[in-house]
Amino acid sequence: MATFIQENGTSRDRKSRAASRRRAKAIGGAAAADPFRPWQVALRAIGFATFGLVSGGLGFIVLPLQRLAARWRGITGVDDLRAQYAIHLGMRLWVRLANACGIASVSVRGGEKFLTGPLVIVANHPSLIDTPILLSVLPQADLIVNASWGDNPFLRGCVEGAAYLRAERGAVMVRHAIERLHEGRILVVFPEGSRTPPEGLRSFERGAAQIALVAGCDVVPVVISVHPRTLMKGQPFTDVPDRCPEWRVEVGNPIRPGDFVRSGEGSSAAARRLTVALQEYFEKRWERGIC
Repeated sequence: MATFIQENGTSRDRKSRAASRRRAKAIGGAAAADPFRPWQVALRAIGFATFGLVSGGLGFIVLPLQRLAARWRGITGVDDLRAQYAIHLGMRLWVRLANACGIASVSVRGGEKFLTGPLVIVANHPSLIDTPILLSVLPQADLIVNASWGDNPFLRGCVEGAAYLRAERGAVMVRHAIERLHEGRILVVFPEGSRTPPEGLRSFERGAAQIALVAGCDVVPVVISVHPRTLMKGQPFTDVPDRCPEWRVEVGNPIRPGDFVRSGEGSSAAARRLTVALQEYFEKRWERGIC
């Protein structure tokens, strides 16, 4: 905890700096609206159409055939892991197609830090395609998805086939997440709960910290940045920058939740401290313009 305080300064100073910078970014973003670029918009539409084809092909064709093949061979109990790996390959293909269309360039720094679980990956959420980008990097990942993902006709097959966790199931979802971490798996959480608005990071929810504390596994912070900013919350689909945006994925060092536990206190207090430390970790990078 002392390391975080030294790195980020006091909470009051941090909040003051963050508020000033957020206001400047919000004003600057409103004043610099991009002109309409029909060619880039057409390429973006093609890129998202390929995402629908890849996702639909996985959900309606690949994953059902994969399950049938597993049953024919007598393989049981790993359908969701096989599906998650197939989705990883599909998203890796889509990221390459997006790069070919000129709508997204992706670079990853420190990806070797989350190759094996159990881990809780905590990431910020600056754009619409952060989840596919993370899945393209992770051969295995359990996601916590909201109803808009789980009920989407193009995504439902992937969500059900990979047995992703539904956020609306509350305590049941938390129990299943802890069970999977005990099996040595990787859980991905966006603690903001939704995409980051242009004016700054949302307050982090404590769910990721509580799950990591109970499961007894490390938390790995992953900072996602997009330059120039695009596909933000509330931003029109046709608002396309003049050059291919670059998504940078920076994997931080693992954080041990046990370091935030104090004698005589329950897990809730430790979860609050861990959540504050994570928020400050990402806030500092927001102030520097990294995320």
